[in-house]
Amino acid sequence: MRRAVYVVGVLVVLLGGCDFADDKTPERVTHGTNELDLTVTGRPTPGSLALTEHVLARLKARDAEGLAGYADADDTARDDAGRWVARWGDAARRPAQAHFGLGEKDASVEIRFTGERAVMSLLLVPEHEDAPYDDAYVVVLDDGR
Repeated sequence: MRRAVYVVGVLVVLLGGCDFADDKTPERVTHGTNELDLTVTGRPTPGSLALTEHVLARLKARDAEGLAGYADADDTARDDAGRWVARWGDAARRPAQAHFGLGEKDASVEIRFTGERAVMSLLLVPEHEDAPYDDAYVVVLDDGR
């Protein structure tokens, strides 16, 4: 009997794996993009679409700190992110349409939220200046202030 319990225990570990630290939660759920009601037009790249979704998820969550993490690295990113959350946080809770403009290196995205007259414009620039075509972007939050 003890031997059968031991064999079953070994099989559970072998078949179930022993790496319990791996989080199997899909990235869309982890980043909050799964709950977005977003229609996309234009021709986004996988990188530009993912960053746009992440920006919208951070706005929807009213998470200025998280939004600043996706911004271009400058000293005003936190302040700028706070202004964006104050301006667009409520609108980001509604359905949206994102139109991706044609761009070679930079990507421009116009987002229209249901019930919002103004259009939110995103400028996505390459994350690494030395590799502008690797489809990794950051968002420019500086609004010229």
